Parts: sequence; C-alpha cells; structure tokens
Amino acid sequence: MKPDDLAGAGFYGKVRTHGDFVGRGLSAGFVALWDAWLQRGLVAARERYAEDWLNRYLAMPVWCFAARRGVVAEDAHTGVLMPGIDAVGRYFPFVIAQPVDGDACVSASSWHADAAELALSTLKPDFSLTEFETSLTTLRAQSSGIAPRKADSVWWCDAGEIVHRHDGPFDAALFLRLLEGD
Repeated sequence: MKPDDLAGAGFYGKVRTHGDFVGRGLSAGFVALWDAWLQRGLVAARERYAEDWLNRYLAMPVWCFAARRGVVAEDAHTGVLMPGIDAVGRYFPFVIAQPVDGDACVSASSWHADAAELALSTLKPDFSLTEFETSLTTLRAQSSGIAPRKADSVWWCDAGEIVHRHDGPFDAALFLRLLEGD
C-alpha cells in the first residue's frame, strides 16, 4: 500500500459546540475500539480519583500517539488525543487520527503539531465544525516520517520525546497513565 492509498485524517469525540459525539473519516472499527477504550478509561479514572478525576482530566496534555497495525484498527494509525467536552457539559476525549502505511510507528512530526493545534481549536468559543473539517483536509496532504519502535503504541507530548510505550490493546491502565501525565 502506498501512502496515497490511505485515507486521510478523521476525528471522533466531544466538542464544545455540539450536544453529542462528532466524528468523520475514521473506520467504524476504529471508532468502536477507541470508544470502548476511552469509556473504560473514564470509569477507571472516576474510581481511582473520585472527585479529583475531572481536574486531572481537564489538565491532561494533548498526547500524540502512533499505534501499529491491528492495535486500534486494521491499519497502523497516528494522531492526537486531548480532553473534550460537549455543549451540555459531558466529558469525553477528542481524537484526530490518520492511517499510516506499514507496521511501523510514526515519529513526531509537523503533522502532529498541526493536528494538535487543530484539536485545540475545538475548545474555542467560536469553533465551527465546518471550518474544522475544511482545515482537516490540509492534514491529509502532509506525510509523516515513519520510524520503527519497539512497542505496539507510543505516546508523547509536544516535545516529541517518547514518554510512554504500551504493548497490547489499549486498556484502562494506559488511559490512567496518560491522565497522570507519565
């Protein structure tokens, strides 16, 4: 498969201007797995941190990630994850993700910086989903460098240094680790 054969970036989660989930451009399999993982993670966060879970959630950084083929979907994926909230005050993370060619994990790139900036735009009071989707198409035109990693997924923040390597399916422990920022 050539990079041009892959779908562009898509998104899923909660944004402040809509009362329910929004999403486009990601496979049903990706969304189902992602949704189940985040639901388990949010339950675990509430159990572990009780009343403090929301403070931790809202302080969570924008995480960049790369996952090998088969971890979150048939294809390898890269993207960004951040806290999200909808128009009626329900909390659920927001993700921008894109399939990548091969079974390697993607390293930090300008794509991730641009995706993080675009994801953060969902928090602005004047956020427009239509404008967001238009901006998302510019991410599709960029390619990311691929670098092999010794983990099923890798997670990092804006500096590009790998903060966490995770093997196996995404689980509540991974979400808690991201919530804790280590």
